Amino acid sequence: MEQQQFSFEDYVRMAEQGHPDAKYILATKYRNGEGVEMDKVKAAQLYRELADQGDSDAQYDLAFMLDNGEGIEQDRVESEKYFKLSADQGDSDACLCYGGILFERGEYAEAEKYFMTSAMKGDVKAEYNLGLIYIGNYLGEPDRAKAFEWFESAADKGFMYAESMLGSMYLEDNDLANAEKYFRYAAEQGEPTAQYNLGALGLSGQIKMEYKESVEWLTKSAQNGMQPAYELLMKLNQMNRWYQNFSINFLTPSAIIYLDNNE
Repeated sequence: MEQQQFSFEDYVRMAEQGHPDAKYILATKYRNGEGVEMDKVKAAQLYRELADQGDSDAQYDLAFMLDNGEGIEQDRVESEKYFKLSADQGDSDACLCYGGILFERGEYAEAEKYFMTSAMKGDVKAEYNLGLIYIGNYLGEPDRAKAFEWFESAADKGFMYAESMLGSMYLEDNDLANAEKYFRYAAEQGEPTAQYNLGALGLSGQIKMEYKESVEWLTKSAQNGMQPAYELLMKLNQMNRWYQNFSINFLTPSAIIYLDNNE
């Protein structure tokens, strides 16, 4: 249904006549205040009507509103119920969210299944989450090859945390050219661990980089809240001499599972 072909009143009339697409669009308009005064309570009511009729999009939206107490009393049990209903119909966003719920509960094998469904549809956060599952001890022994595959897929879509993870994996393999490349990709998007590692690579002399640029990357990392970058800058300032006289540690990006596409 093309929204621009109809007025708000048209959607109201069609929704009252039982058209599910019109009811979904109407709910979204109430939720966002599009062409009508925002009414999240009304939006939640309409989403619930559709969700209980099996509409996967409405199930996801209702679950999200229940999870956040948006226009409806917060209810994590009901939220999980509707996330699962939507995910079991293959909704990519719902699979990401429900996979996150399962992961937080320690049900890693089930979480993997839902992340996989979402990742196979191209969801970059699900791809990244799979990489974290495989590189960790969640399913038994780490599977570095699988982790690399999913991090690379997410990195190819420009997801900066996956780029940073790839940089760390290349650094572990002493592939400095690729480590620098992926750290730079992520650093230019503002990822603080990559900014730190890029600056540290320059300071340590492992890659060709002017001292000024190395300090600039460390400064950006510190400004983004990376404490080790701040400490290294303070150390440089206190020593007032060249960096070759002390060792530099590199960092691994934080293993953060992404639970939904609104983060």
